[in-house]
Amino acid sequence: MPVKVITTELGHSIPPEQPHNITFHIPGWETAKALRRGDPNLLSKLSSIYPRFGPWCEVRQLSTALHKALSLPETYGLIIFVHPDSFTTAQRYSSDGKWRKPEHLVPPSDLWFRVVEIPISSEDKVRLYITAFPQKHAPGVVGTWQNYGCGISSRLAAACLAHLDSLAILPFTATGADDVSLPNIPEPTYLPLTEAHTGLKSRIVELAQRSPLDKEKANLLSPENVFLYPTGMAAVWRLHNALITLRPEGEIVVLGSVFHNSYHLFEESPNGMKHFGSCDAKSNLFDELEKYLEGEKQKGGRPAYCFAEFPSNPILVSVDLVRLRKLADKYDFPIIIDDTIGSFANIDVLPVADVIVTSITKSLSGYANCMGGSLLLPPSTPLSPSLSPLLTTTFRNEYFHPDASLLLSNSQSYLARSATLNSNALSLATYLNSEAQDPSSPVKAVFYPPFLDTKPNYDAVMRAPTPEFPNPGYGCLLAVDFESLDLAKTFYDNLSVYQGPHLGAHLTLAFPFNDAIWGVEPEAAEYLKTFGANPEQVRVSVGLESEEELIDTFKYAMEKAKGEKKRLTSQN
Repeated sequence: MPVKVITTELGHSIPPEQPHNITFHIPGWETAKALRRGDPNLLSKLSSIYPRFGPWCEVRQLSTALHKALSLPETYGLIIFVHPDSFTTAQRYSSDGKWRKPEHLVPPSDLWFRVVEIPISSEDKVRLYITAFPQKHAPGVVGTWQNYGCGISSRLAAACLAHLDSLAILPFTATGADDVSLPNIPEPTYLPLTEAHTGLKSRIVELAQRSPLDKEKANLLSPENVFLYPTGMAAVWRLHNALITLRPEGEIVVLGSVFHNSYHLFEESPNGMKHFGSCDAKSNLFDELEKYLEGEKQKGGRPAYCFAEFPSNPILVSVDLVRLRKLADKYDFPIIIDDTIGSFANIDVLPVADVIVTSITKSLSGYANCMGGSLLLPPSTPLSPSLSPLLTTTFRNEYFHPDASLLLSNSQSYLARSATLNSNALSLATYLNSEAQDPSSPVKAVFYPPFLDTKPNYDAVMRAPTPEFPNPGYGCLLAVDFESLDLAKTFYDNLSVYQGPHLGAHLTLAFPFNDAIWGVEPEAAEYLKTFGANPEQVRVSVGLESEEELIDTFKYAMEKAKGEKKRLTSQN
């Protein structure tokens, strides 16, 4: 069949285009790299963006209005939160000389804090905590928005804009040189908890209890064991803070490839992280890990916790969770599993994880139009008696109820969509894997759980088939390695799918994840190559299109890459 032409303009969201969408189409390999560099020309063309990348659309409109209302200098920017601890977070982040470049450090007197109050309905008002900073130092501040994921959502911004005529500026001013801990700033309102939050928590428990590997543990779950946050990174951030409060003495052990914002969060934690990159079956992961743990034990120490994505993003390696659980029990450390890629429908990590963190923005939502993150803390874990009271007493709702309501609605089709995502991804990966076996093909390897040597580790936590979901699978994400960067670019630039970051959406998205995201950090990029996260790799989040359309689309791009390989070979 003819390859479908993408008609969406650069910078616009994938269809259907509407307010609050969280994707954007930026075709071309070099365009992706320009995004990571923050190219002003490209940014000026974006009508939509992934919200954690920075304030955009309605959030930018609200920022502009507040900038004027607060009479800030033209040289200043601002970011907006509903949690007042954003002030102390900004103080720490903007003055951290170990991790910030000198030119990005913000002099304390130039970091300003303000508080405003705006109605968001006829019944509720919200207090917003505003961090203002010189634009020339922006990279030294906006990381608190990007890495921690607690900035306000576009729907909350829209609600505030609708009531801007009732804006109240509180009589509070402070700088980075002041004590802005909670007792010294205006009392927060946070956001109201509603039936949407309760319903979404119940939905997550329902999915966690479906076809469980350990019925006894699953039956103990209740909505009170679920904590909701505005993004997946916010869930990671809030959990991280709770865990280092309980266990402040150790490093964070991180296994395999993880999302880059998570990586930076962990490495910048007070005691740092110990990263084990290679986690495939050929690695000596568990010998090295146990040697490290034994060494820490001999020194009287232990890890704060161990974090792993299952499987990992973007190389889809599945660490041996059963073996990891045995080490955790022996050396006394909690296991935190991010199951976003495998997803509730396919895998059950409850028997081995102390906490499960999920970006419910991805396939649970599935339509790329709202954000959310969740923590599931099983009462069966030994960590629960200490962590549950801490999370419960420190939890403050930052998740706007219209976002929660839409995500709950989207989740009703989750199992049906997951069945299609599994089937499409397996078919596409099977085709691409056949290319990897062909010497004339530019494909070097395919990263998808059934084609990797860690498949038994994934299968060990796969849910059993049920009538409503008869074919558990391996999820929507895969990656393709090419023989060279030139061949990868040729393939990608001829691939007629939507191009940009995000995964789990209804339409297929491709992105040169490693080269675009890590390419601006040469040392990190070299390190990632040591465990398979190569710059010549294209990450693909498979959507709900027909299998025939997907295969034909990828075959067309593959033929272009084969032609380029033949041309380059003939020149040598």
